[in-house]
Amino acid sequence: MINQLALRAARLTADLLGHTSVRSDFAVLAGLEEFGSVSQADLGRRLGMDRSDVVAILNRLQNDGLVQRSTDALDRRRNTVTLTAAGRRHLNELEVQLGAVQNALLKPLSAGEQQQLTSLLLRTLDAERDCPGPN
Repeated sequence: MINQLALRAARLTADLLGHTSVRSDFAVLAGLEEFGSVSQADLGRRLGMDRSDVVAILNRLQNDGLVQRSTDALDRRRNTVTLTAAGRRHLNELEVQLGAVQNALLKPLSAGEQQQLTSLLLRTLDAERDCPGPN
């Protein structure tokens, strides 16, 4: 059932956000907001994304003024990536759109049921973060 719901959520997200690039842009922007300024390599590792994909996404985001790259002061071979103010605004817009997807997905449930499901899902996700991998 979780897989079926995930597929429905993915369809709704694709319908709303369209291009795959928008979804990957969201992942990178949200990651930068969560992790703060990080190296490109660390960002890719934390997001589970291929290094070349991260570079391509960051190139696009930098061209749009949504992220800023700078040379790491401690290791000049490394680039540190930071979310810009425009990047935060764009991320907030995407979060509003994704909120609409969540509302559509949970529409069949009452407000109390939506709150309960959200709470249970958050608890499940938090447990995974605390103890990753199969038990």
